[in-house]
Amino acid sequence: MKNKKVLITDIEWFESGPLKNPIASLDHELGKYYPTLYCLNYDTKLLATDPPTKAEKEFIMYNDYREKYGTRDLSSLDSEIRRAGAKNLFLNGFNQDLFEYIVPLIKDSTEILYFFKCPQISDLSELSQFSKLKCVHIFCNDSLTKLWDMTNATNLRIISFNMVSKLNDIETLKHSFVEYVHLDGIDNNGCKKSALFNVSIFEQMPHLRYLSLDFKNWEIKKTW
Repeated sequence: MKNKKVLITDIEWFESGPLKNPIASLDHELGKYYPTLYCLNYDTKLLATDPPTKAEKEFIMYNDYREKYGTRDLSSLDSEIRRAGAKNLFLNGFNQDLFEYIVPLIKDSTEILYFFKCPQISDLSELSQFSKLKCVHIFCNDSLTKLWDMTNATNLRIISFNMVSKLNDIETLKHSFVEYVHLDGIDNNGCKKSALFNVSIFEQMPHLRYLSLDFKNWEIKKTW
C-alpha cells in the first residue's frame, strides 16, 4: 500500500495534546448505561496526518510534532499495535486504505473502536470480522452511508455516532444485538441535516434499550 501519511503512536504526544481524553465528543448519556465503556483509557491511539508541506515548515509558528513523533514505517505501526494488544483503539485521521491495512492486526482483540475525525472512511464492512467488538464510536464522518453486517456480532452493544450526516442504510440493526444507539446528523458546517434512513427500523431491534436521534426531522430520546 502506498502510504502518504505520517503515523503517530507516541504516548507522550497524546498525553500532552488535545486527544488525551477523547470522551469529550461522545454522547454523554452513555455514561449512565455503560460507565465502564464510556470513561476508559485507550490502550492504543493512532493519529494519521499528511506530511508537512514546504510552506508549513517555513511558517514562523510551525509545529514539528510530525517529525518528532511520526513515522512512515508501517512495520513500526504493526509492532506498536501488536505490543499494545489494541483492546481499546482510538483512530484519528485514518483513510479507508489505512483502516483496511490494520484490520488484520486488530480484528481479534478490539472491543472498543473509536473513529475520531476519519471522514474518508466510507466502508465499515471489515467490522464484520471483529469477533470481540462491543462498542463503536464515530465522530465527524461525512462519507459513511451504510452500516456493516452485524448478524454475527454477538458482543456488540453500543453504536454512538456524532456528525454522520450521510448515513442512509441502517437495515443491519434489525439483526443485531445492539442495545444502545445514538445518531446525530450535524454536518461539517454545524448544520443539522434530516435523517436519511428509515426510523421504523428501531422498532424492529430486539435488544434495544436506549435510543437517541438528533436530526432536523427527528429528535428522539427514549428508554425501554
